[in-house]
Amino acid sequence: MSDQTQSKRKTFWNPFQSIQGEKEATDAANAGVVVAGFLALSYLVQAAFVYYTGKDTFGHSDGLVTFLADVSGILLAVYLGWMIRATQSLGAAIFTALWYAFELALKAMAIVEGLHKTNPGFIVMFAALFVAAILSVRGSWKLRQLRLSPSEQRE
Repeated sequence: MSDQTQSKRKTFWNPFQSIQGEKEATDAANAGVVVAGFLALSYLVQAAFVYYTGKDTFGHSDGLVTFLADVSGILLAVYLGWMIRATQSLGAAIFTALWYAFELALKAMAIVEGLHKTNPGFIVMFAALFVAAILSVRGSWKLRQLRLSPSEQRE
């Protein structure tokens, strides 16, 4: 089996797959862009609700403060996504993964407390994004290792 065929068979959503070479590490690191995009989209939805209805999706009516917080969240998520994509920044990948884990924990607590409902599709999506966050950190770490030790073979 050729290296190209073997590389195609790797699944994008396996956080424990081996990451060999610069191309695979870059692909794994770029998974964080999906997570940052999801964060930006979720804050965009919140900002749209506040802008058009005066209340966020949770029913809070803090107005301008909530809107500015949501816009700040959008800008930060877009910046982190750009940092992950353009520079494969390990710090941006870690920050994005921690931010997503925090958001996920808040969603889980809201579901457990009965404040929100969910369905299996959302659970699968949240799990896939969590895996993407892990892959992004692993890929960025591997790229950092490859850049620090240029004697290692780059594929």
